Amino acid sequence: MIASTLSIIVSISVFSLLIAAALSPIESLSWWAGWNDADAADATPVEIEQTTPAHADRRFIIYLSGISTMAGHYLADQEARFLATLKAHVPDAEIISDIFPYSPSGAPLLASPRLLDKVWRRLLAMRLKGRGAMSALANLRNFFQVLVSADHRYGPIFNLGAAQVIADALERHGYPKGEGAPVTIIGFSGGAQVGLGAAPFLKPALGAPIDLIAIGGVMSSDPGIKSVRAIHRLYGARDGVHKLGAIFFPERWRIFSYSQWNKARRSGKVVAKNIGAMKHSGPRGYFGLQRYDETRRYVDDTVTAVIDALRQKSETAAPR
Repeated sequence: MIASTLSIIVSISVFSLLIAAALSPIESLSWWAGWNDADAADATPVEIEQTTPAHADRRFIIYLSGISTMAGHYLADQEARFLATLKAHVPDAEIISDIFPYSPSGAPLLASPRLLDKVWRRLLAMRLKGRGAMSALANLRNFFQVLVSADHRYGPIFNLGAAQVIADALERHGYPKGEGAPVTIIGFSGGAQVGLGAAPFLKPALGAPIDLIAIGGVMSSDPGIKSVRAIHRLYGARDGVHKLGAIFFPERWRIFSYSQWNKARRSGKVVAKNIGAMKHSGPRGYFGLQRYDETRRYVDDTVTAVIDALRQKSETAAPR
């Protein structure tokens, strides 16, 4: 009896998962068709105060959070502290983090009107109370959007929308369009794929070089590789999540030597760097505040690696 019940539960779960995967492109298609006219921005966006005038040599940094995010202006405490620490080291850079990267319209899961917005708000409340099992549904939903971004059929639609969301955010933060101010996209986990996918549409719109720093990034061999100046792929030795891109996207396999990814890797455009014995998330993750010796925290190594990447344009690619 118990075995039969478990079998039914597993079957329903697998069926639901397949349905969710099949329906994941619907939001991109509805956005493209103009069916969703909801405001793409948060109702009360959190903007970073601009303290220095914009000019062509000023660096603008876009931060795209991982799949656990539900809204651009709502970041986990560890991520917020990471960005604050990074800002302290690069005070002249404009760091923009109020972007929800897992929707072609930029509408966060918590926004109204949005299908199931009340459900997402309830799941957020559960997450804040430490009940993370059900709130992981948001991770699953956003992960499917990462797959949409990487898809050759639906990806261009999704990525066009993501590029527009990023461009709008840059405009809100005083980006001097047409003056060639460089833009760096820092993508954590699935955010790296969204940033890479948006690059072909974003670069001509800005007329400026774009660099990508992927922190534990899950990426495909996306055509956006041709539109970025460099990809700095930072990963932790104990992080198994970042390997998913190399496993599930066949064009990243070494046997496909002439894929965009492998050509970029051989040319040094993709720079891979092991930045420490850290996991994907948690106290020992990229933004973890736990100390591994008397003076250093895991997040300190991540900040150091990001600063090094910001100072570079390219270097010899490391092994995958």
